[in-house]
Parts: sequence; structure tokens; C-alpha cells
Amino acid sequence: MNYNDRLWIPDCRYPIEYHHRYGYMVPWMEPEVYDGMVYPVMYPEIYYKIYPYVCRICDEMDDPYVLYPSQTQVEDMINRCYDLCVKEMPELEEYAGVKMQEKLDAENLQFERRRMPILRDLIAIILLSELFRRRRRFFPRRSGWHDGYGYY
Repeated sequence: MNYNDRLWIPDCRYPIEYHHRYGYMVPWMEPEVYDGMVYPVMYPEIYYKIYPYVCRICDEMDDPYVLYPSQTQVEDMINRCYDLCVKEMPELEEYAGVKMQEKLDAENLQFERRRMPILRDLIAIILLSELFRRRRRFFPRRSGWHDGYGYY
């Protein structure tokens, strides 16, 4: 049997649930070839609460002519996402262990919210990973090297 053939498929077949769970059809294929999460069950619950807001902010700021946003744009995106998440889900502040701190400003009588560093850092990590995922370069497989076990 010619194992160097790209069309070779082993005799071991997996049920369709396996393929839906891991997001790719052949188990030895590299997960970065396809978009989407490979192991979505490994993320904590707060990730699933924050991720839609991060995607919304990334969609608003998406510019195909700019490879990566500047540091100030990223900070602004993080702050907007934090404010949006806390506004629509106030339990996130309790999850992060802080209460909204209101401070009366004598000049313009506005409420100021103190951002929780842990929750803000978590949003920053998710936002940066989403930006990198959207802007990554696709590297096709190398056709010259193969070790015979299905790994490249």
C-alpha cells in the first residue's frame, strides 16, 4: 500500500458525531486548516457569554485594508466591549468580584464606572485571539514531506 498517496484513507472509520465534535473529517488533519473552534467544550462558561460581544466589536472595526489595529484602537475596542458586556449582563461584574462604583463628578454630574482588571484582561485576551484568528495567514500543507503515519 502506498502511504505517501494523499488520497489514502485508513480502514478505521469514525462515527459522524466524532467529526461534528472536532470540526474536521479525518482525525489526523491539522485543526488550523479549518476555521472554527476544535475543542469548544474546554472553554469556561464566561467565554461563551463574552465571545458574541467580542465578535460584534471585531465586526464593527473590521477593515480589510488595515492588517492590525493600533494599540489605541485595541484599547478602545476592549473598553467598548467591556462596557457593552457589563451593560447587558450585570452579573459579569459580580462574577469578577466588583460592584459598580459610582462617583459623582462636580462639574458634569456623570457616573464613572471603574473597570475590573481581571474581567477587562479576559476580554482583551479573547479580543486579541479573535483578531489574530481573523488575520492569520493560511499556510497550505507541504507536499514534499510525509512520515507515513498521516502526520505532516
